[in-house]
Amino acid sequence: MLSPVQIAFILLMLVTITGAVMRGGPVERRGAALFFAGWTATLIAQAVTFGLTESLSLFTIDLVVLVGLIALSWKSPRPWPVYACGFQVMTLAIHVAGWVDQDLDLAFRQGFLALMGFAATLTAAAGAWMRPKAP
Repeated sequence: MLSPVQIAFILLMLVTITGAVMRGGPVERRGAALFFAGWTATLIAQAVTFGLTESLSLFTIDLVVLVGLIALSWKSPRPWPVYACGFQVMTLAIHVAGWVDQDLDLAFRQGFLALMGFAATLTAAAGAWMRPKAP
């Protein structure tokens, strides 16, 4: 059974993908595909590791998503990939913090990871649904 957080994230992902397909440009479509691929890989990694969030595989997935966002923001005229990069860096920071401080509360780390995932995906959704200003 899915938790309310998972249901909310699925709905946000659907809004993001719908906006990217209907209103977004190539940057938004690539960004939505990147977030969807990262989310799918995370679900698979959590299923394989039985839900452990401190695994190296999740860090690697988040690092690959960050590299993809950097590539998107490199030449993009839209600002949302830069903001998403910031949230993704915070995601990597909480992974490292969990390794450095073994006593860091697991519930805090999971909540922070979920919050940063929501924030990064929300920036992609905002970028997909908002029209750029005319030059």
